[in-house]
Amino acid sequence: DLEKGSLKGLKLAAPRELFGDEIDPGVAAVMAETRRILEAEGVEFREVSIPSIRLGVTTYYIIAPAEASSNLARFDGIRYGRRIEEGGHNDATAATRGRLFGHEVKLRIMVGTYALSSGYYDAYYHRAQQVRGLMAEEFNRIFAECDAVFSPACPVPAFRLGELKDDQMALKLLDFCTIPANMGGFPSISLPAGLSAGLPVGMMLTGPVMGDERLLQAARSIERAMPPLPRPPIP
Repeated sequence: DLEKGSLKGLKLAAPRELFGDEIDPGVAAVMAETRRILEAEGVEFREVSIPSIRLGVTTYYIIAPAEASSNLARFDGIRYGRRIEEGGHNDATAATRGRLFGHEVKLRIMVGTYALSSGYYDAYYHRAQQVRGLMAEEFNRIFAECDAVFSPACPVPAFRLGELKDDQMALKLLDFCTIPANMGGFPSISLPAGLSAGLPVGMMLTGPVMGDERLLQAARSIERAMPPLPRPPIP
């Protein structure tokens, strides 16, 4: 009974796609130990397959830039946002958007505009939305039998500040475990699970739409069941 803090009867799905080769061995070891602890508390784990998860990163980085491109088009310094006065209208608009948007924002606008352009909409954005619908459908089938999906929060342990700043692709791939929740609009929560080589590892629970209350109850009960974590060493 989750309302009383008991984990007995809680059913968690463990998708094979979120425990594959993409997951760092240290993270996998922490997750295995977490699962052992929770099973001892009465949690039932079910091995499942959600094939569309492997398309998550690719699909997300089509849909999210497309939405950014459309949403941020209004920030031209005339209707919304700050304005940099420079020359005529075209120069002022170019200066406003060029100087006030950061690098990642401009990158997403350009990719999104391309994906939405004539001749590419069906090939990219429309197909990505079809995958998004498929992913939500696959997750909903799992939620018909399980309370939540159990997974790592990130494929690797916490990395040092600035360590990956020059590797944008690596940073994007770190979203592998969290993207399905964003794609399907599902509530999710991450919790500390343990340490790998002294660095924090998180677990994540993802629940059905409008299942926030039960998800929070499960997270609270799991936190109570987990042993206290040692503080990571300060370098």
